[in-house]
Amino acid sequence: MVVLGRGFALIACFSACGIAFADPAADRAAIEAAAQQWTRAFNTRDVAQMLASTSEDVVLLDPQRSPVEGHDDARDAWQSALKGANVRLANKTREITVTDDAAWRIATFQVAADDVTTSTSALEVWKRVDGRWKLHRQMSARLLSRTSLVRPNPSEPWLDAPKN
Repeated sequence: MVVLGRGFALIACFSACGIAFADPAADRAAIEAAAQQWTRAFNTRDVAQMLASTSEDVVLLDPQRSPVEGHDDARDAWQSALKGANVRLANKTREITVTDDAAWRIATFQVAADDVTTSTSALEVWKRVDGRWKLHRQMSARLLSRTSLVRPNPSEPWLDAPKN
């Protein structure tokens, strides 16, 4: 009976302290909503809203350029990528895995520019900041570079072909 009393007191203490237990389904839904919000901001060229969806120490990795670190560099990179381009994104989540205050998301982006549509992939790390999920790391295949907006010439070499 004493053990039951201590257990009850412990549960009452957790409830009074406001400790919330994780809800993985709610976290995945929140990350998906934040990712779609980021995509809408990209499509409307709202770089300020894109930045609001990221952590202060965001890092963007793209094989066509140097790593982008922090809000100032991310703003410059996104403004450059969007400058003069008639580009629209659609993204589809393939996987979201949540562990405490961090999560990763694997996504496929459809990039449409004028009459050309290409596909690219991204691996993202999301971080819970002040109770909200923020994009913390984004590793994408040419999402920041203009080369993703142009269909490659069929006569160009296959750059990522296996070398024997």
